[in-house]
Amino acid sequence: MIFNTSWFLVFFPCAFLLLVALPFAKLRFLVLLALSAVFHWHFAGPAGIAPVFAMGVATYTGGLLIGRAEGRARRRLFFAFLLVPVLGLLFYKYQALLLGTLGALVGGGLGERLAAVSPPALPLAISFFTFEFVHYLTDVYTGSAPLRDPLRFALFSIYFPSIVSGPIKRFQPFLAQLDGGLRRPRLEDVVPGAGQALLGFFKKLVVADAATEALALVEAAPPSRLSVLVILALLSVRILFDFSGYSDIAIGLSRMLGLELPQNFRMPYAARNIAEFWQRWHISLSTWIRDYVYIPLGGGRAGTPRKILNLAATMFLCGLWHGPAWHFGVWGLYHGLGLGIHALWESSGAAARAARLPLATPLAHILTLCFVAYGWLLFFHPLAQVARFTRVLWSGS
Repeated sequence: MIFNTSWFLVFFPCAFLLLVALPFAKLRFLVLLALSAVFHWHFAGPAGIAPVFAMGVATYTGGLLIGRAEGRARRRLFFAFLLVPVLGLLFYKYQALLLGTLGALVGGGLGERLAAVSPPALPLAISFFTFEFVHYLTDVYTGSAPLRDPLRFALFSIYFPSIVSGPIKRFQPFLAQLDGGLRRPRLEDVVPGAGQALLGFFKKLVVADAATEALALVEAAPPSRLSVLVILALLSVRILFDFSGYSDIAIGLSRMLGLELPQNFRMPYAARNIAEFWQRWHISLSTWIRDYVYIPLGGGRAGTPRKILNLAATMFLCGLWHGPAWHFGVWGLYHGLGLGIHALWESSGAAARAARLPLATPLAHILTLCFVAYGWLLFFHPLAQVARFTRVLWSGS
């Protein structure tokens, strides 16, 4: 984790005190941009910065051109510039996965050569950059005014608290806080922001890391039904406290600087169904894939079968976004099918009748938790290992 490195633990207090001391809002804006550039340079290096810089310049330029164009020219420009971040993500993050899979299908000498292609070094946070660039281009295409000030676009792109693991921000609400510059950090923001950041450190460094250590011990032993159940519980704790902890740190540190980032977690394990879970889990991602993948695919407008297909496709892509391995895609597909089954259930009369039964709410909580917990096996493990755990879970051996 970047936020607990010795470099960052020196960098952030110095940055905070500098922003408090500076007298002018516009000067604080420029210094915050410079600090974000220093952060990115330190952790990404020149090789990591170059592709993101190229994608950013293309996105900024594309926004200006799309904003001025009309009709078919506007549509062509949109798709042309949209390809830049998308192809960049495919090249850097998924090249090895796609070529390796193709090589396995082709076989022979050509297949071996394809599978042996070395992947390029992965630029820091390229997945988050891609999502924010796609959001920016899409919103400009659908009517938002493009950013004409390159410095405002640059700060939106490389703002350091959210650069590594989000939350995924939208440029309109984020930059609206910077009209006229960056206000001086206020005590009423600093205190709760620091509290949220400290809570995030506790979640990540104490709870999540302890769960990770316990997992290593349990997984090292021969699996049994009890050990697989313990693994499900520990994985559920680890992923929640790791990711929500990281989000709390980013949101808290940003609030200390006077800038609000979107909420990312809202007690997801309290959900009563899988749809509610995704309204509470990684909220900035779930709303992004809803707005920029699911709705453009047609959402639920073309009937239930098409809705289920759109949910499956959307969540499959969501799963792959988490990592260049097919088990992530299977995890996403698992959730997509779960959402589709839930949609069928909700559209039937049985859902309303079941809701009136005794203990309906606690049973709904338990079923949702079990569904989500099993999914973490798909998220963290190759499919062969998941199959082994599943056999043990059901047969005991």
